[in-house]
Amino acid sequence: MNKEQQNIKNKVDNKDLFEFANKLVCNFITQKYIYKFSTDEENNKVSLRKYQAKCGISHSTLQKLVREEGYNIPLSVLYVILHYENISLSSFFKQLEVYSNNEFPLNEILGIIE
Repeated sequence: MNKEQQNIKNKVDNKDLFEFANKLVCNFITQKYIYKFSTDEENNKVSLRKYQAKCGISHSTLQKLVREEGYNIPLSVLYVILHYENISLSSFFKQLEVYSNNEFPLNEILGIIE
């Protein structure tokens, strides 16, 4: 494989990794914060507008966040959620790391054997 082919392969691999990272972060936020807040006593999902009213993030942004495939979440949105949830950025990433190792073991997904 020549250098140009390797560069193209790296860009494709990075694009897949970016998409994976966005999906992971959005799924974690959805499960940990949004759906926890927007469920009723019987554990039924209720309107995202309840979470929107409390934290001030637009309904369309919340809809993107809860999609299974995730989306490219802006850092400003992440900060608003963490501020509303009273979670530090470092604590968030520690929790995300535990979640990702349990739910999305990256080494297995990428085929890396240690």
